[in-house]
This record gives sequence, C-alpha cells and structure tokens, in this order.
Amino acid sequence: MRLRQTISLTILALLLLAGQIALAQEAPLTGFNEYANKAIKDWEAPGLAIAIIKDDRIVLAKGYGVREVGKLSPVDERTLFAIGSASKAFTAAALAMLVDEEKLKWDDPATKYLPGFQLYDPYATRELTVRDLLSHRSGLDRGDLLWYASSYDRNEILRRIRYLKPTLSLRAHFSYQNIMFLAAGQIIPSVTGKDWDDFVREPFVLREIANEREDRSGVVGRRDADHEIGHAPSYASQNRTRRGT
Repeated sequence: MRLRQTISLTILALLLLAGQIALAQEAPLTGFNEYANKAIKDWEAPGLAIAIIKDDRIVLAKGYGVREVGKLSPVDERTLFAIGSASKAFTAAALAMLVDEEKLKWDDPATKYLPGFQLYDPYATRELTVRDLLSHRSGLDRGDLLWYASSYDRNEILRRIRYLKPTLSLRAHFSYQNIMFLAAGQIIPSVTGKDWDDFVREPFVLREIANEREDRSGVVGRRDADHEIGHAPSYASQNRTRRGT
C-alpha cells in the first residue's frame, strides 16, 4: 500500500513539475498578442506575421491583422510577404561558405568571378572586391529602377550597371546599393555552377517554402492568393508622426 502511495506521489510530483516547466516556457509570451496588435496600431500597418523558433522548435507562428486595408482577409502564419533585403543575409552567408571552402577570397577582384562585369568608372571596375559588393561602398547610387519589377534578367541588369554614374568615390562613404548584392549573388553560379536560388535552398532549409509558392519576380505572391498587399502611410500620417501627435 505504501509503495503504491509512494509511486502515486512521485508521478504527481513529476506531473506538477512538468506543468511548471511548461508554464515557465510559455511565460515569456504572456501579453505578446496584445503587444503585436498594439504595434500594428502604432505603426499603422495592416498586418504582420511572426514566427519564433527556439531550440529547433516552433514556439509561435501566427498572423495578426489583415492582408489589405479595407478588406477582411486575415494574415495567418502562411501569408506571403515580400522578403525584401532579408535575402542579402543569404547571399553573404553563401559567399562566406565558399570562402570557408577556399573557393574564393573576400578581397579578390569581383571581375575574377564576373568577367563581363563593368562599372562606369574603370578604376572602380578594376579595384572593386567581393567584400566591397557586400559593404555598400561602391560609390553608386541605388539605381533601383533598373531592376525593380523590370523584365531584365540578372545578367542584363549587371550589364546595364556600367551606365550608372557614381555619386561617390569607391569606398569613400556608405551608400546603400541593391545591385551590388545581385552581383555578389551571381558569383555563386560562377564558382559552383548552381543558380543562387538553388544554392541557398539546401543550407538554409528553404526547400519546403520554395516550391509551389516561390516567386522570383520581385513582386510578392503573384501566383499565391494568400499574400499581403504593399501599403505606405499617408503624407498626413507621416507628418503627425514627425510632430509626435
């Protein structure tokens, strides 16, 4: 009888301990829903999706708000958003892997891997390194109309970059530049024989999300109904934010 009581008490204690551990794990997320909804209101965003991963486990995957202003379609954990410049981290990490494998060096000339690559300034063409491509110090202005939602493929965009006049000297100042990251990404097929899209899937576990839902056009979710619609705050709203009203 005493043995049964001891076993029962032990099991009960273990269950209580497990419950306390579970509550401790959930505690950091207490009030998170309110926080996310307040952020939507404060930043005047229609909606957002958040994923939190800890120790290879999905702790939270949830959407908040709506996909488009004036409509009721909710954001959920699978709603597509434009990835934006998060892909720059993939490019930098992929090149770092190739550096670790001694297939390229950070301070090699970019033209070593991109033979047809040419900038407006011959000196910059000759001296620009792989490291420079990732450092926003090429001296070029953004030139985003050359690529955004255009019909040009990557090689054609890089061919046309030679006509973009620099606004700064090479390495003189920070100047945000998307096309230099495109050039950095094109080093990957030059070195590995694989497109950027295929190369980054394996190490970054992108295969599951890069199948039927992928869209390389630069405009999010053309082929998927569950996608957000881009928005921008009104001029009046921006003025209120600046004045703190």
